[in-house]
Amino acid sequence: MRIFNIWLFRFFALLLFTVLISCKKEPHKILAERTVMLYMAANNNLASNAYDNINQMEEGIRNIDGSLVVYAKIFGQSPRIYRISFDDSREIRSAVLKSYPDHDSSDPTIMKMVMEDMQNLAPAKSYGLVLWSHASNWLPGTAKQKTRSFGDDDGKTMDIKALRAALPQNLDFLVFDACSMASVEVLYELKDITPFVLASPTEIINTGMPYHQVLNGLFDPDILSGLMDVARSTYEYYNEKDGILRSATFSLIDMKKLEMLAETTRSLISEMNVERVRRDGIQRLDLDRTSPIAAFDFLDFGQRHLSSENAKKLEEAINKVVLFKIYTSHFLGFPLKRFSGLSCYIPDQHQYNYSRYYKSLKWTKRSGFNQLFWWE
Repeated sequence: MRIFNIWLFRFFALLLFTVLISCKKEPHKILAERTVMLYMAANNNLASNAYDNINQMEEGIRNIDGSLVVYAKIFGQSPRIYRISFDDSREIRSAVLKSYPDHDSSDPTIMKMVMEDMQNLAPAKSYGLVLWSHASNWLPGTAKQKTRSFGDDDGKTMDIKALRAALPQNLDFLVFDACSMASVEVLYELKDITPFVLASPTEIINTGMPYHQVLNGLFDPDILSGLMDVARSTYEYYNEKDGILRSATFSLIDMKKLEMLAETTRSLISEMNVERVRRDGIQRLDLDRTSPIAAFDFLDFGQRHLSSENAKKLEEAINKVVLFKIYTSHFLGFPLKRFSGLSCYIPDQHQYNYSRYYKSLKWTKRSGFNQLFWWE
């Protein structure tokens, strides 16, 4: 009887010890090395391109070390988040991690919520983000003018200030698969969001990046090398095409150097005869002639309005910001004779529609571009 009691005591003591230990143990959260989030605002005329790109992702995801999660608001479909997995069919077979009731993907509150959901659903040590939709540089989003800084949800859009407020603060990089976002105005507005941005100062062909060929770059542990590979792969994909489809440009931006560029620009503009500033002959980077606002090569603008010595200072500053650039010889059939990797707006007294908004941008004030509105 004594032996039984001793063993019974030992059994309950061990059970109590196990319970106490298990209560102290924190749940183990497995982190991927990197999660790449893709925000696809396709409740518009890009819906079929969105399906094609998701299929390309499913084709290219094999042997990727990390998680690719895609938020997609596609015309005719409820918004949802996919975890992309390998599939070589024409169907989208990736798992749906979350579905939402219908909402406006261009609402910054919605974007912020979705970004938080994607990070919670696919936690990682490193995060990258691809923004996929229509875009139009720094322009304010308005249904009346059919412009948008980023996104298009059945005509609803968001401007660059709203985008800045919606983006997470822990991104290791940001890629724009959207038109005209490598402008000094856009980049300076987002300079504190992420250390590196890959974007195009021109438009982007509606078929977008070739995702079956760029995923390895997005998941490369060496972020800069990987983003250069993304740019090269996209360039090579389009450079092999004919006619207007032989069109691709990309710039890799060191966001930490933008403050230096703004300071340099401010000192140089103060020496410029602003009343003699003209757009004539400067390389255009808005090459879709239906674009609502003009964009010009930033260095070409400087070289045509500064002394050779000051133009050299501007070039050196731009080269510190633009870590890598690549471009086809023509875009939409127009020659790219000059390409610094950055675009800028040149104010014109006959184009006053957006001047008030432009002057409210951080770049305009910090860089001295507000001096170019000499007639006001």
